[in-house]
Parts: sequence; C-alpha cells; structure tokens
Amino acid sequence: MLANNAGAILGRRTETEDGFELTFQVNFLAPFLLTNLLLEALTAGQATVIQTSSNAARLSARLDLDDLNNEHRYSPVRAYGNAKLALLLFTAELDRRYRAQGISAVAFHPGGVASNFARSSRSPVGTLFRSPLPRLVFQPPEKAARQLVWLATSEPGQSWQRGGYYENGKLRTVKVPPVAHDLWERSTGLLNIGSGPVGSD
Repeated sequence: MLANNAGAILGRRTETEDGFELTFQVNFLAPFLLTNLLLEALTAGQATVIQTSSNAARLSARLDLDDLNNEHRYSPVRAYGNAKLALLLFTAELDRRYRAQGISAVAFHPGGVASNFARSSRSPVGTLFRSPLPRLVFQPPEKAARQLVWLATSEPGQSWQRGGYYENGKLRTVKVPPVAHDLWERSTGLLNIGSGPVGSD
C-alpha cells in the first residue's frame, strides 16, 4: 500500500529549486512522481494507492492545464484546490491505466483536522489555523486517520470503489474537467519520465 499523504497550503507564490510552484510540487507533483517511480513494485504487489485530497478540490479549484505552475492569478487557496483536484484526476487516470495490472487507486478527504496544517500560511486558512478554533471544532488527527486506515485495510472493489473519491466514508461525485489523460501526459513531460501504458476506458 502507498499512501500519498503530504500536503500544505502556503502563502506567497514560491518556486522550488526544480522550477515548480511550491504548492503544485508538494501537493501533486511529488506524489505523482513517487507513484510513477514505484509502479513496478506497486503492480507486482497488487497494491492500493491512496491519495489524501481535500474538499478544496470542489470548493476552490480552477484548474488550468496551461497554468499548472500557478503563474497567473495566484492565490494560496486556489493553488491548493487546484493541486487537490489534480490528485483526483491522477487517481482516476491511475485506475484507468493500471487497474488491469492490479493497482487499486482511491482518494479521500479526511475532514477538518486539529493539527498544525496551514499555520505558517499567509492566507485566510492560515489565519484560521493559528486561532483556537480548530482545536475546538475539528477532529483530532487520530480520528481523521480512520478513513485512511479503512481504505488501506478493506477490500478494493468491494468495500470501496476503485478510482473513487470519498468524504466521511461516502463516495462523493466531483465535477472534474475531462482532462485526466492530458494532465498525466503533461506531468510526465514536466518530470521527464515515461508516461506508461495508455490503458483502456
């Protein structure tokens, strides 16, 4: 099982030494690269690949494949939502390409978590997380982790839908642009790695 669980909502636009906008790299490009580097082992092990996404994918995303690096109209919240929507597209495309080879892909939103997430962000979300409110109304990390544990330990295709996205343990439909294949191809191009099999619909 591979759980891509890293994530961050940041402040002003920053590029990494690799030349990518930091939110895009941390939340999407890094898990995309790691998964692709491990594909041989994942297929051999008939593995489950779990993406920690967010409801920001449906609330604040405005994904533009021509601006994956968030160079235009940047905002921390939009960049975060775009990256989490990209993870949903990645999950669907990973399922389409590799289900027949034994990989089971799924994404989920853990809900609001009383953690240090976003505390350093110079955004409205960061202001919220620096206040006492999350400790009062959000769930503790131990409870938030239950959904990840459920996906990791239950039966793909029986307990949950392959290629699906879950919130609060329930399958959620998200209106996503039909560009999962194009996002995959562009991402492998940015990383200079092979794109893998085309798969089947």
